[in-house]
Amino acid sequence: MPLGNSGASPGLGRSNPAQALLEAVRRGESFSGNERHVVFHNLAGEKFADVSAITGLDLSDDGRAACFTDWDDDGDLDLWVNNRNSPQIRFFRNNNPGAMRGLTVKLIGSTCTRDAIGARVILYLKDQKPQTRSVTAGSGFLAQSAKTLHFGLNQDSKIEKLVVHWPGAEPQNYPGLAAGSHVIRQGDKPRAMDFKVRTQRSIPIAATPSSGHTFLAQRLPVATIFPRTAGDPEKPLLVVLASESCPHCESQLAQWRTSPPTGITIEILNIETLRRNNPLQLQLIQLVYDHFFYVTERPLQTPRSFLIDPEGRLCAIYRGRIDPAVLENDKSRLSVDGAALRLASLPFPGHWQSGTVPQAQPLSLAEELLDAGLVDSAGLYIKTHHALLQRDTSFPQLLKRLKALQNK
Repeated sequence: MPLGNSGASPGLGRSNPAQALLEAVRRGESFSGNERHVVFHNLAGEKFADVSAITGLDLSDDGRAACFTDWDDDGDLDLWVNNRNSPQIRFFRNNNPGAMRGLTVKLIGSTCTRDAIGARVILYLKDQKPQTRSVTAGSGFLAQSAKTLHFGLNQDSKIEKLVVHWPGAEPQNYPGLAAGSHVIRQGDKPRAMDFKVRTQRSIPIAATPSSGHTFLAQRLPVATIFPRTAGDPEKPLLVVLASESCPHCESQLAQWRTSPPTGITIEILNIETLRRNNPLQLQLIQLVYDHFFYVTERPLQTPRSFLIDPEGRLCAIYRGRIDPAVLENDKSRLSVDGAALRLASLPFPGHWQSGTVPQAQPLSLAEELLDAGLVDSAGLYIKTHHALLQRDTSFPQLLKRLKALQNK
């Protein structure tokens, strides 16, 4: 059976191709081999032309989902693409020149589902082939385009009629429709679609990323990773990874010089100094961060901070400058445990359907240390937390693997 997060069975040494692919993905490498996106133009149903380059969509992102909608209501379809890697979402506005004409139809069912899932709509045009669209509850892998149906029109297109085949009901004909956006409720006449906030249907602008933090639902022991070198052992420890070239680091440290947080021991680790004098500890910090965020070998950005309780357990991880109120609130919740801790870890209120309370997985971290070839560090971690680790049924396998690697 696989152990822990990495899934590498004892002794396999990453020889499993599926495991090698998983580790590559966790490192942020391309799942699809950096294949560029392709876009094909339908040439009257006879063949397809590759128009990838001229559309500007031929990116090497690891795209996973594509969603189409007339976002700006200008008669042509715009595109949202979700990626496995960064940026996780891209918006492509369709800016084809000229006045675009289109027919957009939103169906509302009465005898069928309200969203009219399964309805098929046929648009008949004079002296042109009819166009067919269907309302679906999914439009690709992990994707859902707008459930409104869009028909592209030429400048000289003349609409003869629109036929809606409602699920489980007789089809209905709608002659004389004009280009534009319409709502059709089953059994009623079409009416113009009312865009309540047209001015907001513009290009989305990404908000400036803010500093964030994660109050962990799992208290992982990290005493051997973040050894306490000074301060009151009865106080929580805040380890801050800082850089000489980081303006946010200097701003944070300047704030603490005049108004330090109370009841907390602060230890500053300079990332440049660690690279020169103690690269092992920097690697260990990286492994702990990767353990929680399921990524590996992504360079840590500074400032990056870790809140550790007096028992030597990691309780929170901070990205960027730390809001004093957030830090004070986290400090006050260090004694919370069990279901209350799981609820406190969320940034919003809610109710859990699952009764399972997540538990820290120190055995998984020990295995990840072995995966990284840090046998001595893994041995120290196992020795220090032996009583906790031996509760896991996979502990004997971990010991066998440790012994085998130590004897190499």
